[in-house]
Amino acid sequence: MTTLQIATFGGEGQEGIAAGIRNFPVHKLALVCYSSDKQKAEDFGRKLRTVLGMSTTISLVTRENVIRDTMERVGEILSIHKSEFQQVLMNVSCGDKLIGCAALSTAFINGIKAFGMDSAGAPLLMPVLKLSYSEIISEAKIRILKAIHGMGGAIESLEQLEQASGYGKPLLSYHVMGSRDSKGLADLGLLEVEKGDRGKISAKLTTLGKLLVTSSAISAPQVSG
Repeated sequence: MTTLQIATFGGEGQEGIAAGIRNFPVHKLALVCYSSDKQKAEDFGRKLRTVLGMSTTISLVTRENVIRDTMERVGEILSIHKSEFQQVLMNVSCGDKLIGCAALSTAFINGIKAFGMDSAGAPLLMPVLKLSYSEIISEAKIRILKAIHGMGGAIESLEQLEQASGYGKPLLSYHVMGSRDSKGLADLGLLEVEKGDRGKISAKLTTLGKLLVTSSAISAPQVSG
């Protein structure tokens, strides 16, 4: 099974990436790091090519928007390499806590198996959903989220959303508010909803909703594991 490993990278603790290469299959390595660590990541990549002949790419994120940037960069990696590999793994053992948390959240949304290293340097698999968020949420709900995002991330009424989404008000109400048998976008934590006078509904994307839409997670390929 051909495998792409995505790994967080930091100036220190690079033995975690080496341990991931030793303990798990890998045919290509994609490093995600801060701009300040770019030079060290390039040096590390050159060593891997020299010693192992392994192809390595580097994607940069900012500290100020580390969660959003990490999700976007990983989405780009998946989009580019979706046809090349049968499996994707996420190594979160290197780098600071923020980039590690961002990578783990990204793995959760995309249904990617993630791992780190314990205090003894042994691999530690992280519990993540077998289904990605994009597999849980219907195409119609994703389309509604995209429509709201395209309107600045918030709507003042469902009538306003009708034109942008192409769905009628009853169907929008069903997908936004849910029903007895189906959770809506509000229940899923993707929309923050307020009810006004005469049943008027306004809504805005939550942080998770924004991340899900702005990343490429909703269009990423299903990853087998």
